[in-house]
Amino acid sequence: MSFHGGNIVATAKDLGCDVNDLIDMSSNLTPLGAVPGLHESIISSLDQIAYLPETGSETLVEKFAEKYGIKKNQIMAGNGTTEFIFALPAISDCNRAVIVNPTYSDYRLACEWQQLPVDNFILKYEEKFCLNLEKLSSQLKGGELVFVCNPNNPTGVLTASGDILQCAVENPDSTFLVDESYLPFTREKSLLHYELPENLYILCSFSKIYGIPGLRLGFIISFVENIQKFVGQRKPWGVNRVAQMSGEFLLDHGGHYQEEVVCFLEKYKNNFVQQLNNINCVDVVPGNANFILCHLRGDISVDLLHTKMLEKKIMIRNCNTFEGLEDHFFRISLKDERSNNYCLLALQEILGTECE
Repeated sequence: MSFHGGNIVATAKDLGCDVNDLIDMSSNLTPLGAVPGLHESIISSLDQIAYLPETGSETLVEKFAEKYGIKKNQIMAGNGTTEFIFALPAISDCNRAVIVNPTYSDYRLACEWQQLPVDNFILKYEEKFCLNLEKLSSQLKGGELVFVCNPNNPTGVLTASGDILQCAVENPDSTFLVDESYLPFTREKSLLHYELPENLYILCSFSKIYGIPGLRLGFIISFVENIQKFVGQRKPWGVNRVAQMSGEFLLDHGGHYQEEVVCFLEKYKNNFVQQLNNINCVDVVPGNANFILCHLRGDISVDLLHTKMLEKKIMIRNCNTFEGLEDHFFRISLKDERSNNYCLLALQEILGTECE
């Protein structure tokens, strides 16, 4: 089963309130809202929904290639990165998967759908969920499909891109899928800027950094021959016309916005983390993304905290569905300053009472 945060429409329905009444801090989206001009661009181009999309999102791919200095035939645009997460186990000739956990649950689900055996490489809370690549390499014998999310979700822990690249180079008989969905929230250099080995795939998402998960737009980048495997298996018109036009707009105009998001996090995140750490019963896991993993001490359960926060119309992510995490972890994504302060006050009020 697949588990996700950000199910705001269903939550509003369950609570009998309007979506706009909720503060969704469970979803790992940009804290700054819509990219300026995007909504206007979509509205002005709505007449194009009467046309078929470009079969392979050719204009979108061309703009992506130009921006990152990559060959067009190394890139494929898809219906979110989810399309490629589920496609890769189906087209690969790997005999097992190795998933760095705790992490995004769809990696396992995609493997289970293809009956690909899964081995977990568990990161430990006592080690601040840091990824030891030497230890990971020691467990690779060849024939593995290795899933790495960087920065990792839900921990937010970042591994240097160059170190991951070196690990892939040193294990040429294993295939690596590196999910960089949250890398744009950091200043870490993307693997897109390196020369890619044949056994490495990179996922890039527009959903998180640009706040458009409802449009479903993501990319996979790899060696030319690897991308051709996808071309032969995918359906035509994999990206709808509105998503194509939005992606083109964001590639042309989204660079400054991305810098604003990173600057916002640099300005406000440290203080937010400090105030979280000052709350009774809460320990923060050091991370580098736009979200924060928290460990809850004491007798109060995360289930109860989740319920009490919903009573205040705040959604947080209960992390008990992440493999490798027990039921004392929750995740919060930074939003605008007012929402962040309201969340802190709610946590202080609830935990100040429950943890006494």
